[in-house]
Amino acid sequence: MPDKILIVDDDPLAVKLMRLALAAEGFEITTALDAREGLLAVQTEQPDLILLDIMMPGVDGLEMCRQLRSRPQTANIPIIFLTAKIQLDDKIAGLQAGADDYITKPADPREVVARVKAVLARTRRVPVAKQGWIISLIGAKGGVGTTTIAVNLGVALARRKVPTMLIDLHHHSGTVAWQLKLPDRLSLTELLTMEAHQIDSHQLTKRLYMHASGLAVLPSPPIGSGMIELPPAQVSAIVRSSRPLADVIFLDLPHMLSPGAKEALALSDVALLVLGPHPTDVACAEQLKTMLEGVGLAGEAINLVVVNRAPSAVTLPVPQIEQQLKKAAWGFIPPAAEELAYSYQQGVPLVLAESGGTAALSLRELSERVHSQLSGRMLRPR
Repeated sequence: MPDKILIVDDDPLAVKLMRLALAAEGFEITTALDAREGLLAVQTEQPDLILLDIMMPGVDGLEMCRQLRSRPQTANIPIIFLTAKIQLDDKIAGLQAGADDYITKPADPREVVARVKAVLARTRRVPVAKQGWIISLIGAKGGVGTTTIAVNLGVALARRKVPTMLIDLHHHSGTVAWQLKLPDRLSLTELLTMEAHQIDSHQLTKRLYMHASGLAVLPSPPIGSGMIELPPAQVSAIVRSSRPLADVIFLDLPHMLSPGAKEALALSDVALLVLGPHPTDVACAEQLKTMLEGVGLAGEAINLVVVNRAPSAVTLPVPQIEQQLKKAAWGFIPPAAEELAYSYQQGVPLVLAESGGTAALSLRELSERVHSQLSGRMLRPR
């Protein structure tokens, strides 16, 4: 897959020359004639590098660079200024705005190509020191509200300024994007159809969607786009590539444990087992707990979230569920059919709702529990 270069310049001739030179080297090229078009192209085209002019009408290149650096989703895109401003103060201003390199016009196209290749090679050296927590969420059976819990936890931690990512690993009919009202994308599909060795943090970053809360999301295929497999090698590469990109990575897993889902669990530091307060849920959770232990999760690495989706006469108290499963419940979410319906309709997770409903409060308490566990280093990365 060729690297994509976005050229943002109000000089059509300069754009044409750079397009020809870079295309001849095998790069995919997209262009914009001002910062407004450029910022839109960054969202829609997800370039690997931006060649950016400074002097443009309206918003100039320096301000566009600052805006990109201020947004988590675009903060790491390499930017090279290509401009007629040749004074030392101009170069310093460009580098202080966040540029990776600075080329003055007129520039030899061969130099531009060489600088582009050098910056791409340099910026792909991802530091290995940072290792985020992997927290998998999996339902004891279908329809227990696992995705709703994952979405609300992700948004809540992101709002706390914790770098957080949510990966929807439902290989068909995932609803993370639907709950957050994100555009339909085939982001997960694109990664799963790549060779495993091609998947790295750079490829993953290109396919993330940034929610307004600050949560980075890798959506699953939109409903109706067909079923795809979860190859274990590709799942492993995706999960491993996510660790350097966030402090906390939530994996929303299907309740049916395919080999790919098992691989994700094996790489997880913690599993949150989501279940209803009913005897059948507890029986399913018993079986799932055994499977989780079989992939290496045990002890405090497995915890419960009990979700009572609808009032019922046949419910078990949380202490009894904890005793039967021999696991701690990190949270209990009471029935909230109307709150949830409104939340889904508006695309606003309950933790962000102004309502003080019991379900919203319980979700906030659950997020605080997760945050305190992480902050207190009670969970140890594997």
